[in-house]
Amino acid sequence: MGFRPWIVLGLMLMMVACSPERVALNNGPLLVQDITLAPTTPAPTRYLSPTPSPVIIPVSTIELSTSIPSFTQESDFVLVTPTLPPSKTPTHTATITPTSRPTLTPSPAPIIQATYMMTTPVSILPPGIVPIPTAVSASVPAQNCTIAWFFSSPIPATCPLSPPSDSAGAFQQYQSGVMIWVARQDAIYVLYDSVGNPRWQVMNDAFVDGMADTDPAFNNAPPFTWQPRRGFGLLWRNQVGVRDRIGWAMTEAEIPYTPQLQLGSDGTIFVSDPRGGVYGLAAGGGDWQRYGS
Repeated sequence: MGFRPWIVLGLMLMMVACSPERVALNNGPLLVQDITLAPTTPAPTRYLSPTPSPVIIPVSTIELSTSIPSFTQESDFVLVTPTLPPSKTPTHTATITPTSRPTLTPSPAPIIQATYMMTTPVSILPPGIVPIPTAVSASVPAQNCTIAWFFSSPIPATCPLSPPSDSAGAFQQYQSGVMIWVARQDAIYVLYDSVGNPRWQVMNDAFVDGMADTDPAFNNAPPFTWQPRRGFGLLWRNQVGVRDRIGWAMTEAEIPYTPQLQLGSDGTIFVSDPRGGVYGLAAGGGDWQRYGS
């Protein structure tokens, strides 16, 4: 009889455990005890690194048909051309077709024209024959001239193109002609007595102060003649054709004077001489004539 209370207590406990309310409470976890965690240092926020830019590898514009690198030799280095990925469509390099350049035809040298004298200084021209001035306008009747000639007789049939020019100069008579130096043109006019062509020429004065006046090799002049000096002598010695045609000088030295020059509309050059006369030099060197005393 002593165990009955314990048996009754055990049955009651079993009934309570098997009750519907208890069964419902066993459907999930039971909170046994609330535990508050102590605050901790927050974990650092993770930031995403920026995506690196893709590395661009230069490749050839032409896809290779084999995976073996091709070597192109340029100058002093070797350029390795890698194989393109199979999915890349090659871009073909355009073929450059050379175009032929037109052949340039050299332009003819300009003709030097003058109004009353050479417009281009003779000193800048190469040694030798100086271009002869030519007419720059059509002939004009003398009676309609607006510019006067520097001489009065004879009056040319055409008008002058400009007033006369004065220049330092020199004159020398030769066995078969004369030479006239015009300093303003740095030129020497050579007039031949013979009828050969040309009858007259104008040449560059190449003499420079400090050069020898004469050459001992030409100290064999015939009686009453002389070797020309300075600019006349230099031209005379160097130009065999001039020396043979004009002969030896008839005076020991040249005569300094101030020549006047004027150009006619037909191309004739008029040059004064120290004796009061005027030489008319026809255009082209074909002829000359002297007027006056």
